[in-house]
Amino acid sequence: MSQESVEVAKAFYDAYNARDSEALERLLHPEAKITTLSARGGLGGEWSRETTREYFEQLEEAWTGLRIEIEEYREIGERVIALGVARGAGTSSHVELASDFAAVLVVMDSKIVLVDSYNNWKDALDAVGPRE
Repeated sequence: MSQESVEVAKAFYDAYNARDSEALERLLHPEAKITTLSARGGLGGEWSRETTREYFEQLEEAWTGLRIEIEEYREIGERVIALGVARGAGTSSHVELASDFAAVLVVMDSKIVLVDSYNNWKDALDAVGPRE
């Protein structure tokens, strides 16, 4: 894997935080598999390349100013691990959130084919397994 995969992952989170649906759709492979924190928790939150706009609409209904702030990118085998913090406030409760966030991304031919999100760094690192 090259530095290009890390750059694609960085572009993904830049576009995500900007709510730039068109940029995300360009970065995602047509059959990309995306597991959000909501989906991992059994709360739905389905997201695919074709539903990016709808996903952001649902996100904005639940959260105010939700941002994913990636502090570190690691290359492990063919995957990129993004480690950071999710920050925002509940739309109804206005309660501020700052929670660990991690994701495993797989990039092939400059397109993201997998984004697997986690609410802690350990689970994401465990999902990847030992360093190669």
